[in-house]
Amino acid sequence: MSFCISKDGVNFTLECDSLTKNGDLYELNIKGNVPVPSLIKGDRLLLPIDEGVALSADGEYEKADLDFNNLSSPFCNREATMGMFIIERDNKFLLIAIKDCANSAYSLTKKGGLFSLSVTNAEPVSVYYGVFDNLLSACKAYRNIKNPNAIPLSEKLKNNPNIENLIGGGIFWIWNDNYDEVMYSPNNTFLSAATGEDLLKVCGELKTNGINKAMIGIFFEKDSKYVEPIYKNFGYIATQYDNYNDCLNPALLDLVPSNRARNCDYTARRMKDYPQGVRRDKNGNPVNAWALKGFDGKMYNQNQLCPAVARDRMKTEVAEILKQYPYYKGRFIDVYGTSLADCFDENHPITLKECICVKSQAFNNLTDMGLIAGTEDGFDDIIDSLVYSEGMHSPAPFRIINSGRRHANMFNETEQAFAQKQMLNPALRVPLWQMVYHECLITYSYWGDSTDDSVKQVDDKILFACLFGCPPIYSFSMSDFETVKPLIIKSYKKISEVHSKVALLPITEYTVLKDDYSLQTTVFGNEYRVVANFANEPAEYLGTTIAPKDILFIKIQKAE
Repeated sequence: MSFCISKDGVNFTLECDSLTKNGDLYELNIKGNVPVPSLIKGDRLLLPIDEGVALSADGEYEKADLDFNNLSSPFCNREATMGMFIIERDNKFLLIAIKDCANSAYSLTKKGGLFSLSVTNAEPVSVYYGVFDNLLSACKAYRNIKNPNAIPLSEKLKNNPNIENLIGGGIFWIWNDNYDEVMYSPNNTFLSAATGEDLLKVCGELKTNGINKAMIGIFFEKDSKYVEPIYKNFGYIATQYDNYNDCLNPALLDLVPSNRARNCDYTARRMKDYPQGVRRDKNGNPVNAWALKGFDGKMYNQNQLCPAVARDRMKTEVAEILKQYPYYKGRFIDVYGTSLADCFDENHPITLKECICVKSQAFNNLTDMGLIAGTEDGFDDIIDSLVYSEGMHSPAPFRIINSGRRHANMFNETEQAFAQKQMLNPALRVPLWQMVYHECLITYSYWGDSTDDSVKQVDDKILFACLFGCPPIYSFSMSDFETVKPLIIKSYKKISEVHSKVALLPITEYTVLKDDYSLQTTVFGNEYRVVANFANEPAEYLGTTIAPKDILFIKIQKAE
């Protein structure tokens, strides 16, 4: 049977017997296939991939690491950071929200020239539907369903004043020029990929040029000794990269250059958990993780560490590291906060729902140590345990191929063209996450899609950062520093002016002002307005001319 949800003559038809009215929403408790309306030409499908992407129902999109025409994903990961979808039809917005989606998944396929969305649940869940007059109202409704009492950044800041360095600040990953040679060489090398004294030189240049707030990322343990002078000499804080997902089989050291183990402290520490701490699937097989390049040029998979084992390791190991390097103020845990994972090892079994608690506990442990907890991408079930995300502001399907490995490379012309077509296309980007959780989590771009990766495209990066209320992230090799330094200074000052004022505020308005999406506006906390002009010609907003590729940033004058 069919059930129609409508508003002002705009109809959405669901294949189900009936829905229960619950205030402005309809509710359905269901296991298996979730009723989803068929898309029609003219619809836009808004997906919670990282911060959000917007697809035309009949659109064609290039693929990189992800393919929209054949996309299948569980929830609670970068392809579904929130348990919701929104269908835009004739200026109305249908919200489909799943409150507890740890055991849910969705797929997107192309049929008859139109996208088709399907959602399944392995266990009974409550699904909510509602039609709204604007996108922000739909997002706020999801927030009320999912986590109305999400902890705001202002509260996290009270508990850890060091977070202030991120309010209007930037993250900097600074790489030795021999990084690729050391990490991906087909031969053993005894070179160190640590950046060394160059870290202090760059910090000095940044400070001299007005970069007053920064968090410096430290990847290699040998650079940890610079954390104290970075803090004392420049007032910058440092975060240490770590990985509690990858577990190295020691046997791989006969196939893979051992410099990975020598240079990557996380790899050396992870070998001791093989095989007893490895995550196992239903059949008892170890689950694969990040691949390493062997002597023969082939890629060899590591294995995943069980999330519960990782939580316990994190608690003990990080505490010991802080005893040696007490000036670390942050911890960036790569991969671990990106998704859920169950484990069927009889010594440390966990379900997907239990994994939410396990990973939240792991990040809470870092918070209890006085650290600023951050992770890659992330999802909203663990948001209260995090301060920042790297990657949320760079939707995964729009990233260049291998952007995780190419985090310190300037874009070539082909990559610039790919970025311009999708990542920097205002019609395809939508701040779903920020409309739901802006005042609760600081979201950065991915380090392979950093603010400085393209000289010709930095203005577009600035526009999206200001419009969505996101601070900058920089990732560069030392040999590129003089090239990117002007981009860093320009973008930091422009973005910081906005982020320093809006970081702790919710989005209270988001409006597309032109049909081609080239002019958009966001209001934060009913206090500040950003108008972004993505066009190559001037635009008018209430009598003010906005230059091409520029913003208007104003404080809203409240009526007396």
